[in-house]
Amino acid sequence: MGPNEHQKQEDGHSAPEFAPHAYHADVGAAPPVKPMGARRLLGLGIATVIVLIVMFIVTTIPRRSVENELRAEATARDSAPSVQVTTVRRATAGSTLVLPGTIQALHESAIYARVQGYVKRWQSDIGSLVRSGQLLAEIDAPELDHEVEQAQSQLSQTRAALGLAKADLERWRALARDSAVTSQELDQKRAAFDAATANTSASEANVRRLVQTRQYTRVIAPFTGVVTARNVDIGSLITPAGATSAPLGATVAGAGAGSMFRIAQTDTVRIYLTVPEAYATSIRPGLEAKVSVRGIPGRDFLGRVARTSHALDASSRTLLTEVDIPNKDFALLPGMSATATLNFPRVTPPLLLPASALVIRSSGVQVMIVEPAAAGRPAIIRFRNVVVGRDYGGTVEIAEGLIDGATVVLNPNADLQDGAKVKVLASVSTEPTRAVSH
Repeated sequence: MGPNEHQKQEDGHSAPEFAPHAYHADVGAAPPVKPMGARRLLGLGIATVIVLIVMFIVTTIPRRSVENELRAEATARDSAPSVQVTTVRRATAGSTLVLPGTIQALHESAIYARVQGYVKRWQSDIGSLVRSGQLLAEIDAPELDHEVEQAQSQLSQTRAALGLAKADLERWRALARDSAVTSQELDQKRAAFDAATANTSASEANVRRLVQTRQYTRVIAPFTGVVTARNVDIGSLITPAGATSAPLGATVAGAGAGSMFRIAQTDTVRIYLTVPEAYATSIRPGLEAKVSVRGIPGRDFLGRVARTSHALDASSRTLLTEVDIPNKDFALLPGMSATATLNFPRVTPPLLLPASALVIRSSGVQVMIVEPAAAGRPAIIRFRNVVVGRDYGGTVEIAEGLIDGATVVLNPNADLQDGAKVKVLASVSTEPTRAVSH
């Protein structure tokens, strides 16, 4: 028996037959571990499962609810009709207004006869430049000369009767002072004198009338201008009522029935414009106007606003405005079609909107306003009544019913109703459009 075996025996312990590991003498043995019971382990598992279920419910159900809402909104947005919109903007402060008109002479008059007779001679033909007071024609009226002679003779008679009545009145006044005649007889002489005085005044007025009328046998130009029509010839019968025996070839159509001549002052011409109500407050005398005519391409004439009517036409809501244009070279002819361009700042620039955004209904003119919506939500449209101002064709002015920056539907569908949900597409900018009014 070896020493080790002997030692083991002394200690009272038997050594295992095989000992794979040897423990150090300084390390003691680990305390015994008591295994967990099956009931406790089952309870712990059940609690863990309950906690996991609660956490699943708390986290999953709200997320599913949000997902369902988003899915419903996306479905509604995808199913909503798509609309194209534009933003309402005001026009620029400086505005250009183009209006049509017709060139007219500054002064134009038809010359008529005041006496009856035959044309003795005429001095000026069409196209002739005449001065104020220049002789145009002479009328032979011998009957008028005889009437003047007769009136002068009657005036002599009434003056003689007046002298006699005056002498009688003086004598009867002297007799009345001596009580040789009655007061009634004196009053009769005084009345006879007053009647003779009135007859003399009437005769004098008749002579002046006839002499003045005889001056109208000389037809003169009332102002400096150009003869635009001559409706008489030598020997033509003229009457104060306007009848004439001039041949048809000598009469210019539209020159005025019965007129002898027609004169127009064209060294300065004018054009009348009908300015819309929206621009009426911006029109001032002296405002420059650029005028162009179709018959003279490539040339512009500068005119100025001379005057306005200071009142709007109730039927058309327009302001009548006169523009005077210098015409020293007589290039502009009365009757020409012209276009006037006015440049001026506007007191209140109007709101501009494409005409395709308007909806015509029995209740009036309306537009579809897009109400702002939250992110991810479909937009809602509302109908709004508006008052249309000036129409430029593709663009119109909105006088009432909209505010600057409002979003409006373009080319609205007739099936859209108030409060309908829509999907908004790209916005189209609103630009002012200029057009010639008619």
